[in-house]
Amino acid sequence: MSKKTELINFFKEFKNRYETVQAQVEGVRNNVAYTEIGREQAIKQLLDGFAPAVQLYHDKAIAAIDQGLEGLAERWKKSSTGKLFDAGYQAGLSNVVKMLEMGAVTEKEDVQNIIDTYLEDYSALALIKAVLVKSENIALKDCALLIPADNREYNRRILGQLRDNVDQNINIATMQTISKSWNSFNQGMTSVSMSMDSFVQFVTDRLGDNLELIA
Repeated sequence: MSKKTELINFFKEFKNRYETVQAQVEGVRNNVAYTEIGREQAIKQLLDGFAPAVQLYHDKAIAAIDQGLEGLAERWKKSSTGKLFDAGYQAGLSNVVKMLEMGAVTEKEDVQNIIDTYLEDYSALALIKAVLVKSENIALKDCALLIPADNREYNRRILGQLRDNVDQNINIATMQTISKSWNSFNQGMTSVSMSMDSFVQFVTDRLGDNLELIA
């Protein structure tokens, strides 16, 4: 199962478990048979019972994000710096750069094929882009726009933000805080459910199977 699917499943499952407890807490809130002290004790018991599940979902989601980041870092390293000592690869890249500098490659389709060849080597793409930008051939200069942006740092940052949001929302202390008053309970509990929907939508639309940002 991909990291993307894991995260989506964790968020959906947590939302279902969470809303079940939310309904139970609301039932206690609405039950006139409870004294105020009894009501607080019953709600505390429900949340205490839910705490291990919250921690489990929190830890699983955090682990999936961390493992995704580690996998991406390893792949990026292998694709770029891992080829620095490959003599044949570097010789081929050097030849490509010379051909572009000499204007031996002029067709957009040929340039696209070159870009596709080095697609995951960000160092090579940066070098090729620098040559294209400096070219006096307008067609070649325009081909620099064909090179995809290096989104690695943005990818790290956005996964870091997702990790922080998981820390904040899949957290028993958050639920204990928002359960202390009727108004904050209604607003806060609904807010956490909405956050899970937002997480699912984000992971579905913006991340690939290995948590790499979709261009």
